[in-house]
Amino acid sequence: MEGRKRRLTNELPLDRRLRLIDELSELGCRSINFVGAGEPTIDPNFWSLIARMSERSITPIVYTEASLRLRDRLFASRLFDSGATVVVKVNSLWNAEYQNAVVRGPASKATLPTINYTEARNQAIENLLEIGFASDVPTRLAFDTIVTTRNVDEIEALHRFARRNNIFVLLVAYLPSGRSSELQEDALPYARQEALFARLAEIDKAEFGMEHGTRYPYGGGVPCSIRGLGMYVKITGEVFDCPGESLRYGSLLEDSLASLWERAHEVRKGFDGMCLPRQLFWRNVAAQTDAAQRL
Repeated sequence: MEGRKRRLTNELPLDRRLRLIDELSELGCRSINFVGAGEPTIDPNFWSLIARMSERSITPIVYTEASLRLRDRLFASRLFDSGATVVVKVNSLWNAEYQNAVVRGPASKATLPTINYTEARNQAIENLLEIGFASDVPTRLAFDTIVTTRNVDEIEALHRFARRNNIFVLLVAYLPSGRSSELQEDALPYARQEALFARLAEIDKAEFGMEHGTRYPYGGGVPCSIRGLGMYVKITGEVFDCPGESLRYGSLLEDSLASLWERAHEVRKGFDGMCLPRQLFWRNVAAQTDAAQRL
């Protein structure tokens, strides 16, 4: 599988992105997350960006579907040597029917051929484990898992698998932004999310000797850190508080990164490790439900 990344007409050119990495370095940045729509490893400029981060002693954290490039031993080894951390998108580790359906997308695209993504993705995970991404402390391998009503029954097993293999796991609910800005049909209710995260904390204490409190929005006892320690820069140059895009700071086309970072000061000062976009979303859902029940 080769894959090609669709380019936007208004995305930042390579020289501006490289300059952005330099500016981040000057501000003391220690890591950069590649997140959002599109697969970063098939971007023609991928290695140029990775190289510049390496030059600036910045750790790349690459969110990837993994099957397109990371089954290639040479590609994955080169990424390992760059010092990168890899976050593999794992909706399900074992349920191929569900996982492949997520990759294919909505029913409106049902004419697409069946994608055997799960098998290819799992081969890539094996490759990453053999190369040593999960051999370091802290680990350099993670799973990015959106918990829904369709995969919730396997989350405890997935959590145990990750712990036993030194894989960091990001267990989250839908982020209310973009395509998931509305309540999704398979979204896990807020109360059930909290109960699940509490159960994972019990497993960690009883089976792995790890005692911690649950911390929404991630299962496993870790807080979200983006709004408190960083910013979200879109490919078009717009800068927000986080991928939830609850607060726009400005644009790199109009402002310097240093000035935008200064605008984020008040958000950082009041940050408590929680996910404001998700909290506001579920409060709104609760209010709408209450209003409907009163009718």
